[in-house]
Amino acid sequence: MKRAVLIGSLRYRNLRYTKNHPLRIPRVSLLLEFLRAMDLITDEEVLESRPATDEEVLLFHTKDYFDALKEADRCRCVPKGAREKYNIGSYENPISDAMLKGSLLATGSSVQAVELFLEGKVPFNPAGGMHHAYPSRANGFCFINDPAIAIEVLLGMGFQNILYLDLDAHHCDGVQEAYYSDDRVYVVSIHQSPEYSFPFRSGFLHERGSGRGKGYNLNIPLPQGVNDTEYLLVLEKTLTWLSDVYKPDLLILQLGTDPLEEDPLSRWKLSNTAFLRAFKAVREVFGEGIYLGGGGYHPLALARAWTLLWCEMSGREAPKEINEEGKKVLLAVEWEEFDDEKDMSYMYESLIDEERGGEVRGEIREIIAEVKDLIYS
Repeated sequence: MKRAVLIGSLRYRNLRYTKNHPLRIPRVSLLLEFLRAMDLITDEEVLESRPATDEEVLLFHTKDYFDALKEADRCRCVPKGAREKYNIGSYENPISDAMLKGSLLATGSSVQAVELFLEGKVPFNPAGGMHHAYPSRANGFCFINDPAIAIEVLLGMGFQNILYLDLDAHHCDGVQEAYYSDDRVYVVSIHQSPEYSFPFRSGFLHERGSGRGKGYNLNIPLPQGVNDTEYLLVLEKTLTWLSDVYKPDLLILQLGTDPLEEDPLSRWKLSNTAFLRAFKAVREVFGEGIYLGGGGYHPLALARAWTLLWCEMSGREAPKEINEEGKKVLLAVEWEEFDDEKDMSYMYESLIDEERGGEVRGEIREIIAEVKDLIYS
């Protein structure tokens, strides 16, 4: 069995977004602390994150945009015109230590993940998956598009058939635009429909790529209220058909946890049990890949879900219950949006959710039929 490596750092504790921002929550540091408390990771399985170099960032981003990020970080202000031109300093993409320092650390970690994968390891960078950023514009809480930079590194090495599969609840608009006309990268995204969810302007079924990349972009936008049964049916059918027509040399899998029912920015009803089954299904069809984090805005739901994935990556049997040390780690989390009226006790006691299945709606079956036609067209 290949050795799994989690790329992370406790430095993220001090690289946080502004108060009340959805990404203000502890994520990577919480995951590391929780895994250690649960005795589910060893020091040998953790690789300390390193920041991306300027050269790596400029594989995808424009120099003027990167310079504006640096200046905003230096002055702790919004440089003149940067909000309008680069979307730096908006409520969505505020000035904070996470803006540049945190983004560089997450991006360097994704390059490390590429290197580890090519060495025969199973890499997981939970800080990665910042899929919304554009070459010269911050977008959707994302300042540096680490998935695109990882892809650029691989393309520079000569890889020609890369599958980028995105399971985040939000469409990967930055990655899609980057490779929309490129047949070397097949971009697949299963997400909340842009009819009701960010980014609103892209992620529709009809967006199939253009020019040389026509047929190498696949969006599967789903309605509100998706349950475990519906989600897994959509994913498993898609994987079966996609593997019939496309044989990638390499997989990059984005694993944002915002499809979970607890997530405040999602309108789906998934359990972490279904999330784990989705991960297993992808691996079964396409083999090991480079694994990146992504969205996820409920700290407890995120830590529990990524712990399940880590256990699967590292060949461990996931414990059903959370031990006392793990419970202490979760209880120490402070978050503005914890609702005292909602019972969260199960998230402190059990690691694994009960299944949240249900009927498969007609509109879901219609989308599945459309996806089949698109894949084989």
